[in-house]
Amino acid sequence: MARFSVLMCSEGTYPYYSGGVSVWCDQLIRGLPDIDFRLFAISHAPNRTPAFSIPPNVIGINSVSLWGTEEPGWQDASFAETYQRKARTTPDVIRTEFMDVFEVAVNCLLRGGGDPERLANALTSLHVYFKYFDFSKTMTSPEAWELFLHACQGSFPEGESLTIHEVTACMRWMQRFLGILAAPFPVTDITHSSMSGLAAIPGVINKLTKGIPLLLTEHGIYIRELYLSLMRSGYSNACRRFLLAFNQAIVEMNYHHADQITALGTFNKSWQIQFGAPAEKICITPNGADPDRFYPGRIKSDDRPVVLTLARIYHLKGIQYLLRAAGIVRSRIPAVLFRILGEVADPEYFRECQAIVSSLGLENSVEFATTSDASRAFPTADVFCLPSISEGMPYSIIEAMFSGCPIVATDVGNVSEVLSGTGIVVCPADPDALAHALLSLLSDGDASRAYRDGLANAALARAQSLYTIEQAVGRFRTLYESLTYDGIPSKMCTASV
Repeated sequence: MARFSVLMCSEGTYPYYSGGVSVWCDQLIRGLPDIDFRLFAISHAPNRTPAFSIPPNVIGINSVSLWGTEEPGWQDASFAETYQRKARTTPDVIRTEFMDVFEVAVNCLLRGGGDPERLANALTSLHVYFKYFDFSKTMTSPEAWELFLHACQGSFPEGESLTIHEVTACMRWMQRFLGILAAPFPVTDITHSSMSGLAAIPGVINKLTKGIPLLLTEHGIYIRELYLSLMRSGYSNACRRFLLAFNQAIVEMNYHHADQITALGTFNKSWQIQFGAPAEKICITPNGADPDRFYPGRIKSDDRPVVLTLARIYHLKGIQYLLRAAGIVRSRIPAVLFRILGEVADPEYFRECQAIVSSLGLENSVEFATTSDASRAFPTADVFCLPSISEGMPYSIIEAMFSGCPIVATDVGNVSEVLSGTGIVVCPADPDALAHALLSLLSDGDASRAYRDGLANAALARAQSLYTIEQAVGRFRTLYESLTYDGIPSKMCTASV
């Protein structure tokens, strides 16, 4: 009997980048050794080496780079095949085989959605076209440019039209984003996308062309986090409008065509519904961790009070608010050390954080570093703190629970739901509230110590009952099995949390 197979689709995560989504992918694949996985990995640069060892049940990897190549589009074809495609791609072919369907796709994308079936059919037709004709030659043709320029001029409100520079930037994005349509999409029993953006497009097209079920998983809410990121970007309002419209249309299409959508908790589910996901398709599937990797009860060896944060250094993690809270805590507890472990994902933001450290005189109170083993970092800490302004269901919270480490976190994503009273939760972007919560756990005295121990023990018990890796992987095994049948019993899709 043939083994069951899953096409796992990702963007900017597994297997080439670290982070929570990548950890989830690795856990899921390793936890289901009897299932074969193929990876469709969208990366942001070519020639990436995997950040994870590849499990033996990964039977193939199809990689597509959005940026860093001379020409947009999929680059893995042989020279002979590429030459033949370019030779076939004549101006007459572009006019007769490409332009009409490209116009449909562009108009759907610029409107930001509204007709997910029309967009999906257009992208499917483009995928079929690019099997035989060259992506770069087509997408950089005068015909494609003139159509896109005309569509942009007609899609923006009067007085807010794009400049020629802005249209050029948006066309470049369009060329790079749609480059995945030129790649081959492997055929498996199920397509599973780890996000609701570009990574789910292969699943939509495989469903329309081959009837393959599509499972869509979201950790953070893609569109919500895009809003937050664009607020910090240096793009013009018109370019931001384009990026939001493009991605809204893609997400709406993916939600519409997915057979099942998973959410980490009720917070995520409410946002998915707000952005167009049908409520009846959504099931709650919390993350999990391996309890055997952690060391609850280990005695801390350092007398210095330590506040630990595990997070990549970029603006959604709220590190600037943690640093300002650190200044307040340090004024009351001079010996305190804030240990922030995570790779620098945004160098400019990291420089902003370093400037805060300098301005507050925190050089001896803040330590930036990285770790390859989070489980050994928790026993060094008195308190774990996550100051994020946006999250899904962060692994670091679950890992801190399994480590018996008292937790202070911001009320974002599903954090409150996960902790359910076993940690201290404060409003995001509020250094004063963060500092007050940390001081309540770091202060000397029997009352503070008892409070700290009580929270840690309650969090450990909750994690052991709800958030083990076996439970998390088992939920997806059930989903995979249910997608091979016509009916999906709701009791199989919602965890009791």
